[in-house]
Amino acid sequence: MKNQSIKSKITILYTGCIAVVLLVVLIGMVFFIKNVETNTAKEELQGKVDAFYGKINIQGDTYSIPEGIEFYNDGVIISVYDQNGTPVTGSIPSQFPIQTELKDDFYQYVQKADHRWLVYDKAYDYGNGKILWLRAISTVYGFERVAGQVMILVGFVFVLMTVFIASVGYRMLSVALRPVDIICQEAGEISKGEDLSKRLTIPQVRDEMYRLTIEFNQMFDRLEKSFEAEKQFSSDVSHELRTPLAVIHSQCEYLLEECQMKEQENDIQIIMDQTEKMIGLITQLLTISRCERGGEYFQMEQFDFSFMAEMVADTMEEIAYQKQIQLNRNIEVNLMVYGEETLLMRMLMNLVENAIYYGREGGHVEIKIQKKGQMVEGRIIDNGIGISKENLDKIWKRFYREDKSRSSTTNGTGLGLSMVRWIVQLHRGKIEVFSQKGIGSEFVFYLPIS
Repeated sequence: MKNQSIKSKITILYTGCIAVVLLVVLIGMVFFIKNVETNTAKEELQGKVDAFYGKINIQGDTYSIPEGIEFYNDGVIISVYDQNGTPVTGSIPSQFPIQTELKDDFYQYVQKADHRWLVYDKAYDYGNGKILWLRAISTVYGFERVAGQVMILVGFVFVLMTVFIASVGYRMLSVALRPVDIICQEAGEISKGEDLSKRLTIPQVRDEMYRLTIEFNQMFDRLEKSFEAEKQFSSDVSHELRTPLAVIHSQCEYLLEECQMKEQENDIQIIMDQTEKMIGLITQLLTISRCERGGEYFQMEQFDFSFMAEMVADTMEEIAYQKQIQLNRNIEVNLMVYGEETLLMRMLMNLVENAIYYGREGGHVEIKIQKKGQMVEGRIIDNGIGISKENLDKIWKRFYREDKSRSSTTNGTGLGLSMVRWIVQLHRGKIEVFSQKGIGSEFVFYLPIS
């Protein structure tokens, strides 16, 4: 029951409890019916014996049994014994053990092989201390068959009622917990981060679900304000830093042109390279921030994704060559995609750059683009350092780097994969990664054709 839903758990628990109670009641009914049948059979035996004795003519020390008297009536067999227990007249069932002891006013069960009988013996005094024994014998097959039929019926009723109770209970729980399902569904949509302004639908009935919904909506209000404040801060800081960085960059360019000393020129070049890296970082931050805040207008149109992918491959070949990495391409021609060409180019470049930066010298990177159904499938495959399994979900976070020691040796900003996923989601696509530490990585993305 560990991974089952609350509805299933509650249904199983209460159905089990009701089933136990129902089973006890039904078993009690079976025993009651069986006891009634047994008592009826015993009363019938005693009645037959008394009726038979009433037909016997008793005169002093003698008795006589009328001719034509029936020793078998309604399934009951009557036999007569003298005071010594010797059979005098009457009938005895086949295979019935004749030596069965006579017991006055006593019921006993006698069984032999597959036959079972209910026996009632009665001793009657007559004459001068003489005793006449009457024995009534009835097979128990009749009421045992009834009891068996009752057991089958009870079993069928038990299964039917248990299934009925479980189904009705589950249905009632489904209706009762429907607001919970709605809350889970709507909360899941909000948690995707597509639109934090959405809120849970407030139930009309002011019950526990109503209070829970109100609390969730208040929490989403606080989260939205917090995220908006964070986005605004990132945008403001990035914007404010652009101007001083641009000044530093321009001054470095001027100093490089005027500098006469080689040692100073190297120092200035280092400052300029780091400034360019910071400008790139801030540019990406501003792009992401503006896009998330809806401040960017995207020119969506149908364009040749294959041609764009070839351009990206041509652009990245020089970077790959510098790292002694072979860049292979397998791009199907004339693949048309509806989207923002600039963003999708940035997405593909970020993926290829990531594969090159974390690749091995002498290794390879493959760009594979092909049509798959109504989607364009892209695969960026490398045999680089790979990503550990526990960190696969973290690579989409901003500024996350699994290998911190490489941050100073690459031009990456830690925003590339975060932007990649955002661009893919913007175009109603999806992206996933497969990787093994020390073996390599494969990023797979899917974009709708239209």
